Amino acid sequence: MDQQLYNRAVYKYNCEVQRRKVCVISCLLFSLEDVLSNVNRRWRIRPLLCERLVHSHYATMLSEHQLSNSDLFFNFTRISSSTFEELLMLIGPSLERKVTRIDVLNVGEILAMTLRYLATWESMTRIMYDFRVGKSTVSKIILECCNILWDVLKDDVLFTPNEDGWVKIADEFQSKWQMPHYVGALDGKHVVHQAFLKSGSVNYNYKGSHSTILMAMCYANYNFTCVNIGMPGRCSDRVVFKACEMGKKIIDNDLLFPKPTAISTNSGDFPFYIVADEAFPLLPSLMRPYPGRGTSKLPLKLAIFNYRFSRARRCIENCFGILVARWRIFSKVIIASEATANGIIKATVVLHNFIKMKETAIGLHNYVTTAINGEGQSRNQRMSDTYSGLHPVGQMSSNHYNIIAKNTRIKLTGYFAGEGSVPFQYLIC
Repeated sequence: MDQQLYNRAVYKYNCEVQRRKVCVISCLLFSLEDVLSNVNRRWRIRPLLCERLVHSHYATMLSEHQLSNSDLFFNFTRISSSTFEELLMLIGPSLERKVTRIDVLNVGEILAMTLRYLATWESMTRIMYDFRVGKSTVSKIILECCNILWDVLKDDVLFTPNEDGWVKIADEFQSKWQMPHYVGALDGKHVVHQAFLKSGSVNYNYKGSHSTILMAMCYANYNFTCVNIGMPGRCSDRVVFKACEMGKKIIDNDLLFPKPTAISTNSGDFPFYIVADEAFPLLPSLMRPYPGRGTSKLPLKLAIFNYRFSRARRCIENCFGILVARWRIFSKVIIASEATANGIIKATVVLHNFIKMKETAIGLHNYVTTAINGEGQSRNQRMSDTYSGLHPVGQMSSNHYNIIAKNTRIKLTGYFAGEGSVPFQYLIC
């Protein structure tokens, strides 16, 4: 018995000796690594960065233009100075840092840096030179600020309307686009970015680029209603639509649409619906054009239906056009990590809605186009995907549909050719 106790004590002693040796060696290795990493350092902080409080863009340009030149401030940040201050008050408590040194970054600098990065296609290195902040710090605070913008604003600017809200949206669409019971335009885009670290071909799409899918629905005033962000570009488009929460609600008719009502004297009850292109399925609550555009001459009724639908669906295209025109980071391949890329998409979506809610529509004609007005006069097309980093998605489902959806589209076709016709549709079809 004594021998066993002795052997156990010796074993424990040897184990402790080995553990201490490992600890000592680890400490020496870490110390050596620190010494070697500092051998070639010319300075602890670059002299360029030490001049931030005096020579950065925030200290020189923004502070001056915010008060004296609102146009230049808007051009620099893509928002007005009053909206900037309001946004600062909303996200300030979440961004504020504990003051441990005199040159700590303030909330205004962080927000201005993030907005400048989103508003241009400049790299984080250029942001480093402009704001006199280290590149790694720029990367961290842009990710942090984008996530905070999403967390703070999403509940206020992105929400699913109730029945009364859908009726109000339908009335706006009827007034602007002459479409009855139309409650939203739906589309999806591939947001192109660099290949993420260790992601393989997960985000590699059919167009030969790496992307993340942004699926969104908007209403008549070009605000996003529902969005789904983060599905990898490699996913089958049918999988994207069926897997995302918004797609499930549309398929299950779970968006709390109002009960069907009549759209004309002889129409009977007609459901409220969303408009999409040929990539999406035909459902009772999701209408799409007739196939065959560009391949054969359609009968007049079908051609009128397709024209009226394409005209109304331009809302979502204009919405994406405004997004790209305001936040020019989408005009190029996004070079960022997966977390930062998703944060950028989320931040720009909520900023898009926030700015539309707070600022007037002055200058909106520079971003969007109405292809034809009530007099049948065309306007120039100002929005194009050719310069954009947003690419259209492909087929979202098969061409099979049920009889209810088919009959709904037939009724709507008859309405556009009869009681719901507009004079200018015959100038196009």
